[in-house]
Amino acid sequence: QDSSVLIWFLSKGGVLILKTWLSQAAVEEQTSVILLILKVLCHLPLHKASPENMSAILQSVNGLRFYRTSDISNRAKGLLSRWTKLFAKIQAMKKQNR
Repeated sequence: QDSSVLIWFLSKGGVLILKTWLSQAAVEEQTSVILLILKVLCHLPLHKASPENMSAILQSVNGLRFYRTSDISNRAKGLLSRWTKLFAKIQAMKKQNR
């Protein structure tokens, strides 16, 4: 919940670690691990992550949209939708400030 700790985690490459864990858990069909990582991703201020790291995690979560377990596929779709809205809002704010 501490934003400074979350931003520190992002700055130290935490997103890439989560991406690796998420990919490995998907291959091994560890649904409880996947759900936990998706929950963690909901709380991270990913708009502060580097574009490269953001791209990597987006690809991993996008790949889960069609996962065999509906709970995981629905959560992945919801997370992608949430990120889309967040980034659209951030882009609109940037345009306003110009």
